This record gives sequence, C-alpha cells and structure tokens, in this order.
Amino acid sequence: MLADPQSVTIGAATVSLPRTGINGTSADYTSADGAVSLRVQQTTTKDQKRTVISQRSNKIAADPLTAVNRRLSSIISVSITNPVDGFTVAELKDQLVGLANALTASSAAMATKIISGEK
Repeated sequence: MLADPQSVTIGAATVSLPRTGINGTSADYTSADGAVSLRVQQTTTKDQKRTVISQRSNKIAADPLTAVNRRLSSIISVSITNPVDGFTVAELKDQLVGLANALTASSAAMATKIISGEK
C-alpha cells in the first residue's frame, strides 16, 4: 500500500493528497479542496496485469463566448499492461522511467509537442 498522504508537484506547487478511498482494485487520494486527485488502479486476469495511475485536475474557468464560469477537468493517465509472468518489476520500472525521462528531457519538449497534437 502506498503511503498516506501522497504528494504531487504541479508547476511549482506541491499538493498533499490524503487517501480518500480504497477498495479491492483501487485507491484514491484527493486534495483538501478537491482540485487534484490521484487514482491507482490494479486489475489482474489469468494472463495479464494492468496498472493505471490517473491524476485529475479540476478548475473553474470562464467560457470564452459567454463568460459564464464552469467547472473543467483534465486527466493525465499512465497505463502499464504486462503479462502475469515474464517481465520483472525492475524491467517494467526501467521502461516506465525511460518513458518519463524521454517526456521530460529538454524542458519537457516531447511532452509539450505531444500535448500540442504532434504524433
């Protein structure tokens, strides 16, 4: 089980995320104001294991046409699907860290390009 609370740094702000729910396949962590949440979900079938880590950010923003405030959400997810046997935790961790390093290298240039729509 992960530590309680978890924390994430978004921009320059570190956000504390106390555990707010847990069941057989997932755990939820949510900031006190509800603006940021984290979900870790793990499911296993006979042949494969799937882990999904999702971070949701919520904010209030004005509609550009009507200027009416509305609640908006964005979700960033990482999904790891692997066979039950055949890959070690170390191998999967190395793949995940390699991808994270590629996305964040050179001031997160690759992440910026992908979010902007490049393929």
